[in-house]
Amino acid sequence: MKRRMFLASAGIGFSTAAAGCTSQAVSSRSPEADTEKTANTSESTQNETVQKSTQTLIKAGDTAERTIGTRSLDTRGLRKPHHVAFRNPTEETHHGTITISTASETVFEESIELEANTSLIASLSDLNLYTVRVAVPTLDATKEVTVEPDQFTCNVTKTTISVREDRTLGSTSVSTRMACPGVVSKSVPADERVLHTLGEDSTSTDTKRGSHTLVLRNSSDETWTARMLVENDSTAQFDGVYTVGPAGAVLITLGERGTYTLSVDVLGTERTITEQATPENFDCNQSSTQVNISAGGELTGNTLSTLMACSTEVNSTNESS
Repeated sequence: MKRRMFLASAGIGFSTAAAGCTSQAVSSRSPEADTEKTANTSESTQNETVQKSTQTLIKAGDTAERTIGTRSLDTRGLRKPHHVAFRNPTEETHHGTITISTASETVFEESIELEANTSLIASLSDLNLYTVRVAVPTLDATKEVTVEPDQFTCNVTKTTISVREDRTLGSTSVSTRMACPGVVSKSVPADERVLHTLGEDSTSTDTKRGSHTLVLRNSSDETWTARMLVENDSTAQFDGVYTVGPAGAVLITLGERGTYTLSVDVLGTERTITEQATPENFDCNQSSTQVNISAGGELTGNTLSTLMACSTEVNSTNESS
């Protein structure tokens, strides 16, 4: 498993401590043995010092902040980062480790010393499925929670793991309750499909105008979670997260004529595809951008438009992989 650590904070102190003991005793060991013992003791003390120096001290009443990832949620889409907190609301000092992982790697790990009424808050700035684990060895306590992609919305959301007064660990999740138009999270069972219309369907009022549909199909034998973004003039109009079973499909119909950037990302992979829909695509009876997920989460896509029963025929195909 790969391991990466992202740290971003200011004003946090680091504690290092090395304790030494001296004693006198009669020894019949040879000078060589004494030299070896001294060397081993020195090495052990150095290792202990290094281990303690990697533990972050958060002083009473303070909060440390970390940002995990590339901040992609700040630049695209309608969703906000999800915050994860390790909190000590008690009057005692506790030592613990917080680890945050995806399916493929550990993206954050830090050992901390939390004095009374302190917290460490990590902001997850990329959309993904995360496992958060907090361990406090002195309490013989471990707590593990999962942060799902649908917990990233337009609201401010936070998952907190706290030390309790009974010396156990508990978890809570909170969120503001603002409406999130254009933010959709759904599961699509195998062999089924989900439909969504964005904007008013122009075909109902103007028979000379068509619509354009973004279609995502899963032709693999696995279930994949994909993010579907629709942008108009670099402004996000739709941000959908769909967990699609084998042979499942998602259809997003764009009812209003315009220029759109259509993007599909498969979460947990580096697979992404982007297509364009222009006003000309809405002058057709049939127009769609087809994206397919195959084995291993691979993506292929193309945009197809045809004029039927119109004065001019257009047949354009753009393929990318």
